[in-house]
Amino acid sequence: MLQPNFLATHYKTHYERVRDEKVKRNNEDIEIPPGGIPAQLHTEPQCGATLISERVTRSTPHPSMESQASLPPIAQPQNEVLPENNGGLIDKQGKLPVPIPQLFRAPIGKHAAQLASRIGVEVRTHVIDLSVPRWRAVDESVKSPILQRIMDKFDLQGDPIDVEKAVATQCGRRLSNHNFVLHKKYKKLKETRGEEYVRNNSPTGVNPEQWTSLVTKKWTVPKWLEILFTREIVMERSEKNTSNRSWSKTKHRCGSKSLPVRVAAAMHDNGGVVPAVTKMYKSTHFNNDTQKWISSESEVLYDKMVQIETEHNAQEGAIPITQEELSVKGLKARSGYVKGLGIRPSSYIRTVNREYVTHLEGKVQEQAKKIQEQAEGIEVANNKIEEQGKTLASVMAFLKQQGFTG
Repeated sequence: MLQPNFLATHYKTHYERVRDEKVKRNNEDIEIPPGGIPAQLHTEPQCGATLISERVTRSTPHPSMESQASLPPIAQPQNEVLPENNGGLIDKQGKLPVPIPQLFRAPIGKHAAQLASRIGVEVRTHVIDLSVPRWRAVDESVKSPILQRIMDKFDLQGDPIDVEKAVATQCGRRLSNHNFVLHKKYKKLKETRGEEYVRNNSPTGVNPEQWTSLVTKKWTVPKWLEILFTREIVMERSEKNTSNRSWSKTKHRCGSKSLPVRVAAAMHDNGGVVPAVTKMYKSTHFNNDTQKWISSESEVLYDKMVQIETEHNAQEGAIPITQEELSVKGLKARSGYVKGLGIRPSSYIRTVNREYVTHLEGKVQEQAKKIQEQAEGIEVANNKIEEQGKTLASVMAFLKQQGFTG
């Protein structure tokens, strides 16, 4: 005999069976542990619950809310939160793979943006003494845990030296950018509230310890003020440059994808061959929707590179110009970076240049040999003419002795 509510609890419609099967497959794919979703993955619902609780509390006092057992414990919101799993594929150790090839010495791949965001969060959250001049000067007791947490979340693939330098570069940039933003807030507050207020009150959302370290150890120190005064001498030019950068020829259409990420993807589709710099430049400076260049200067530089490549390859016996050489000649050289490709300068340019010089030296030697052969031929001809002249002179002398005249 059927028990009450048996059908309601045991019978499932076709739709419910299909749905449950899909949920089961999805759980198997992402390998949810037996205990369920880890507690740290509940950050967003907790934040949402916090907002709902705040709205209810503001509108109507509700003393019974704290006693409701169905609500999860409300966590204190963090200053900055990065999701533990950004929806990307993870390796067996639960880490996001981020390649750092020697060619770029920079993070590439679809998880490069997550790595940059995580580094920014770590630096802004855990470097308390922001008065340090650069990342290299940060105390090792602070750096080591930061780097370890990054290594725990990301599988940084590549040569250890390249990985170390790439991460250090990213950390240094995030530290410098954070200090720059805070200094702008400092100057604004100092102008509006005064020096005493800004010294004892940190802006909203800024760690008070970080703010104090910057104010007392850097922004009010005479030595640093001297450096700042020296910088302010060229501040007007810097402000002009900042304004110019908003419309300058260097801006591009890369969006959230860095240039190394784009070039690496193009190399993957091109069998590992570095793409043409003209092709990459056009893809980041030409709008296919409007069929227009983002600036007239960009079009001029593109046409210049095309002309350089055409003229070079049109020369008789010329070795085809490499993409690195074309970048240097068309976009000008930059230390440690190949413009338009986002790769590191390699010894390949110097190797090709040596080969080209050797090729030209061979041609010069060949021409010199031909000239020498011609000179030797002329010398032989002159010797023959000289011998013929002597022979003719002796014949004429003999004829005169025999009485012939004329």
